[in-house]
Amino acid sequence: MQSSLVYHAGALGDFITTLPAMSAWRAFHPRERIILLGKAAYGDLAERGVFNEVWEAGSLPFAPLFGAGPDPGTALRDRFRSMRSALLFCSPSSPLATNLGLLGVAEIVRQDPFPAEKVPIVDYHLSLFSGLAKTATDRIPHVRRSEPDIVVRPGTVALHPGSGDRKKNWPLEKFEELAGRLTSEGSDVRWVLGPAEDGFVLRGGSPAWRAVPLLHLAARLSACRLFVGNDSGIAHLAAAGCPAVTLFGASDPDVWAPCGPQVKVIRAPGTLASLSGEVVFAACRDFLRR
Repeated sequence: MQSSLVYHAGALGDFITTLPAMSAWRAFHPRERIILLGKAAYGDLAERGVFNEVWEAGSLPFAPLFGAGPDPGTALRDRFRSMRSALLFCSPSSPLATNLGLLGVAEIVRQDPFPAEKVPIVDYHLSLFSGLAKTATDRIPHVRRSEPDIVVRPGTVALHPGSGDRKKNWPLEKFEELAGRLTSEGSDVRWVLGPAEDGFVLRGGSPAWRAVPLLHLAARLSACRLFVGNDSGIAHLAAAGCPAVTLFGASDPDVWAPCGPQVKVIRAPGTLASLSGEVVFAACRDFLRR
């Protein structure tokens, strides 16, 4: 059986925004065995059938793919013998495309991970497939979820106060104030905390989901009544499965807003510190009353 490679080794949110394009690649290569070269924990999030296998991009056997040597070597030639096509999300300076060509990969499609123009990121990736009829549903990343590992109570609101960049964070004290107001109105608030929230000290109150594996977290979030968070990978994960309020300051929501069936973007008038808690609470209340 012929095989096809998809390469993406970026951050969680960036990976989730490529899922619609990866599904389209699968549609155009229905008879090929598709292998993701990337991060295994992220590859598990793709819906079943998109990938047949996941190879960890950072592992030693694949290091020659990213070097500038004259030949990737015999071991890789054997591994890539049946590979005929590749979809690469990487910069033009990466030697990956050249090395895959040396390995005999005939069809190589490459796209810069980030758009040069202001365009929604999901649409940017889907622009690779100009002949594909795209519906609103096609634009939503389809995220696989594990079986629920806990019971999430009806009316649960998940709050994620962090991101990969502190400049993109609404102040923690404002999140805590929001948690108090939501709790007082009957919501069951849960904090979502992971590596990006190391050092965050919450002042008691609502329990937290700490360092939950992504497949379990996706299942929990999809059972929530609402998610509130900054521009982050977790926001993209949540928006694919539940109503989401996302807060933007330093980054541009015209490009990076999560794509989902019910997403409310709130753009700060300046820095995120200037964003009023009343504005965010009003957006939450609007979702919770539907």
